[in-house]
Amino acid sequence: MQDVERKLLKKDRFGDGYSVRIYPWDFVWAAAMGVMFALCLELFYRMAVNYNHKYPSDLYYYAVENPRTHDEKGRFIGELFEFFYNINEEVFETAVFLAFLIVGIIIANYLVIYYFVKDDGYLKKVPRYSMQFFSLAAIFMGTIYVPVIFERYYKHTFKSFAWHSPTQQAMMFFALLGSICFLKMYQGYEDRKIKPGWWLGTAILIFFSTWSKPGFTINMVFAVVLMFIVDLIRGNRKTIGKRFVKLFIIGCSLIPSGLYILWLHNASFTEGTQYGEEHAVLVDFAHVLEYDNLIGAIIFGCAIPIIVYAFNVEKFKDKKYKFALYVFAMGMIQWMLFTETGKRGNYGNFTWGRTYGIYFLTLTAAVVFIETLYDKKGKYAKNKGRRMAFLILSGIVILWAILSQLNYFRLVLTGHGYQL
Repeated sequence: MQDVERKLLKKDRFGDGYSVRIYPWDFVWAAAMGVMFALCLELFYRMAVNYNHKYPSDLYYYAVENPRTHDEKGRFIGELFEFFYNINEEVFETAVFLAFLIVGIIIANYLVIYYFVKDDGYLKKVPRYSMQFFSLAAIFMGTIYVPVIFERYYKHTFKSFAWHSPTQQAMMFFALLGSICFLKMYQGYEDRKIKPGWWLGTAILIFFSTWSKPGFTINMVFAVVLMFIVDLIRGNRKTIGKRFVKLFIIGCSLIPSGLYILWLHNASFTEGTQYGEEHAVLVDFAHVLEYDNLIGAIIFGCAIPIIVYAFNVEKFKDKKYKFALYVFAMGMIQWMLFTETGKRGNYGNFTWGRTYGIYFLTLTAAVVFIETLYDKKGKYAKNKGRRMAFLILSGIVILWAILSQLNYFRLVLTGHGYQL
């Protein structure tokens, strides 16, 4: 038995694909997450009490005001933070939970990157430390700050991490994990059985994402429907019945989330409810035309995926990359078409799906960058100049984005607010 275990360890494998060997950079990654935990704990505690009135955020409402007024019913974060507040009427537990949630998002980033790299067949070429680095860097791979031209970090931008929004953070964590489960179930469904574990994981995680904030689920439902239609049209006509049944089963994993959205609408937005008297959802494209510096927001908010996929557009033939593109596209359509009236008119609720869509697409762009960086014999084997141009251009944009958002995090952490 000991000989077998030794052989498995030498192969850096234990069981079915689980690495057990620990390297020095694993401790560096863990230490980096520890630093993020400590910084976020301080930030979220200050936000929860709005320390010196310099830390405005949604967190103060969910951690302090809502537990006293009981306005926000039927929402994951609202219910959880009310439970924390009722322990001792303090907010420390809430700050600890959110700090752990940020660490959870970093780990979820890593799992997404790992899944994409492994599925692309690059797991032996791409070192683990590069995936660990980008799992942490992904949080800061947002809008690029450009002096004079685009001097913004968050306000009127397309993508920056929402440090002030616990609902967005919770949605993102569950959405990332739910996306992995969905892709594990969806990819290759034509030739294999749908595993109940991945179906159940998708249903539960997407439900929790919806319970936190429905923005991603709205994206995903329309993205999935579109992907399924394309699959049925392009596939073999002889197997269309079999594929339809399988796709229907996969799609059923989203039913719990859909039912919750319907319940939430009836409980909060119909006549006689909390927002029913003043709230309405409108189809309105005019607000897009009124967007402050729309072109700049698109270019500098989506710079990383624009550069990466301009060189690698063929990636979208792969179902998992196509999924990321469709989720992003549906987020953009959701933002462009819908607005709210009444008290919630300025909440920007239809922007959250867009924000997540760009985040996920950027995360997949990081995968493409990593794979190109460590694969000299792949796509660019006969065109080293093009490979070098891609790596330099995308590397500069990625570094610029990280530095911009690190500075934004510093400003938020030191009490400059988040609307910068």
